[in-house]
Amino acid sequence: MALTRVVLFVLAIATAALAIADPTTDNRSSSATGRKGASPPSQPSALISKQELAQRYPDLDVANIRDSILPGFYEVLAAGSVYYVTTDGNYMIHGDLTELATKRNVSENRRAESRAALLSAIDPATEIVFSPPAGQPKYRVTVFTDVDCPYCRKFHSEIAEVNALGIEVRYVSYPRTGPGTESWSKAEHVWCAADPKSALTQAKRGAAVDAVAGCQRTPVAEQYALGRRVGLTGTPAIYSDNGMELGGYLPPNELLTTLEQIYGKR
Repeated sequence: MALTRVVLFVLAIATAALAIADPTTDNRSSSATGRKGASPPSQPSALISKQELAQRYPDLDVANIRDSILPGFYEVLAAGSVYYVTTDGNYMIHGDLTELATKRNVSENRRAESRAALLSAIDPATEIVFSPPAGQPKYRVTVFTDVDCPYCRKFHSEIAEVNALGIEVRYVSYPRTGPGTESWSKAEHVWCAADPKSALTQAKRGAAVDAVAGCQRTPVAEQYALGRRVGLTGTPAIYSDNGMELGGYLPPNELLTTLEQIYGKR
């Protein structure tokens, strides 16, 4: 991470230097061109538009290409990751960009913005929600979960304590092993159950959840696809309402502290 930031910083300085360079002040300009066999100075590549860049890569949405704060680069969002592509379309950097004066992670802010939009579009009826016992929750988090993953089970074993701290947990399904696997089938049984909350708790304790006859469609496939768009790399994956990635498993008090750092104490 630190190395990536240094590389980005050096590239930013180099880009700016090239942009303002005056060829008449280059000590090599007169002597280099006069030497036998010296190559002529290279011409800068033509710039391409965001639309042209998107046309080169059919899976890339032009709406996800922006002008970057980094001179000479476009900021491109794809599959939950942020890339920096030169405005001639010839080079790409994959890594986090940090504003040194404020230590602000520019790339994470962009990812969070995208995740927040994706998470807000989830149909609440397809989530399995565990809320505080009384009153309005102080905070809400969305958790991508797999019924079989050990840390998902550990997190859920502490769900009562999480709720007692005023945190509402909205579960969406992300079977890590993918379609056609045992974990996928278990997730569908849970989301098909007449009482999904009880079924989820039962499954996370290692007990079997029976298939429901006549259950034709579950949100498991849609939520799994959403997780891939968000850029999930594992479960559990916990996100705040503003799209910030809070981490994987967090003990209840640590989760509360993290949310207080983002939103302030409530």
